[in-house]
Amino acid sequence: MNKKMQRFFRKIEVFMKRNALALIVAFTTVLALSVVALSAYFSVKNAQDQQTILDNTENATPTNSQTVIFVDPLDQITISKEYAADHLLEDKTTGIWQTHQAIDFAAKDGDQVKAVCSGTIEKINNSMMDGMVVTLKISDSLRVIYKSMSSDVVISEGDKVKAGDIIGKVGTNVTEKAEGIHLHLEVEENGKLIDPNIYFNFSDK
Repeated sequence: MNKKMQRFFRKIEVFMKRNALALIVAFTTVLALSVVALSAYFSVKNAQDQQTILDNTENATPTNSQTVIFVDPLDQITISKEYAADHLLEDKTTGIWQTHQAIDFAAKDGDQVKAVCSGTIEKINNSMMDGMVVTLKISDSLRVIYKSMSSDVVISEGDKVKAGDIIGKVGTNVTEKAEGIHLHLEVEENGKLIDPNIYFNFSDK
């Protein structure tokens, strides 16, 4: 290494020794600001995602609610987890606070599940996470989605059912395992999840 290069590295060494504390403070400050910026970004993104869910829910106007009233999906109705699109609920399985676009009905393993309305069994899917999932098509715009059912359903895709017909039994699922045994029921209108309470008269029981 020539003398010119040696002098150059010597200057760097002296500079580092004289300004070590300032450099450490500057690096620490930049790191802290980066952490704060990332936290703010993810907080804003999560808020935007939740607002998008809420906007989609509010925009799904229930056009059939005046003419369609659902019967109870179980013999005994106890709501274990409410519908929540405009506020967060704790997911006991993951510990995460998030929206819950369904109603969970507390049940016992094997309780019979009923069709809440007349319609057609559009789809049956055995999901590893959600248990048996049954989609009941009521009209071109309205569907009811049952999750956490057992595999011994008594209907097939394409079957016509009437309100109150038995379609299967309550089972378990992995997604909401810590919530206890329950029937997870979603209502989809025009391709968007809406509040199932619109179609039930629980207050009349």
